Amino acid sequence: MNKIVYQFDEKKIFKTKLLLDDSDLSPSGKWNIPADCTEIAPPAKKENYVAVWNGSAWVETEDYRKKEYWLSGDKYGTPGREVKEIGPLPEGATLTPPEQTLAEVKEAKIAELKAERDKREQLPIEYNGASYDYDLKSAFKLDKARTRIRVRQLDNQPWIDAESGIQALTETDIDQIDALAADRSNNLHMQYAALKIYVEGLTDKEAVEAVTFDTEIDIAETINLP
Repeated sequence: MNKIVYQFDEKKIFKTKLLLDDSDLSPSGKWNIPADCTEIAPPAKKENYVAVWNGSAWVETEDYRKKEYWLSGDKYGTPGREVKEIGPLPEGATLTPPEQTLAEVKEAKIAELKAERDKREQLPIEYNGASYDYDLKSAFKLDKARTRIRVRQLDNQPWIDAESGIQALTETDIDQIDALAADRSNNLHMQYAALKIYVEGLTDKEAVEAVTFDTEIDIAETINLP
């Protein structure tokens, strides 16, 4: 002979089903129900609810433990507060994190575009069949090499390119590399300036998020070049 009973924990929250057998029968034939169990079945489980035993019946109680919630005044990026006890959320609370406002999305996108501009500005320069590092340190070293060629009246300066090849750079070569870098820098800054104006004029968050540094745009028209 068997009997199913329903166990609850120290907080009276439903824990599990237990199966009693003949060893749980008293000499009179009655079941010895453990103190932390009841013969009454709890209601079917529902999302965000637990059954709590009140001594005579199960009470469905809200349960958001281990989830995070936000209050009505929280801004985008505010860390969520972890729920540690059963019961309803605080008044006005939600399980959905705050979204960015349109202004915040624009600000983040413009910062992203600026970072991409700065990254591309320091990529290697392709010149005369070779690639030359052009980060801030490398550009400084090239300038010093040009000074050495001029002051020492050298024909060229041995130089390690970005692929570890050895090149013989003349003063003119370095001028050409600098000119290519200046052209690139100008194009990058013009693209960024146009994209910034374009983003600031958008009225939809999804449209803002879709913009990349390579988004095609009429630079002259957008920034009113003379």
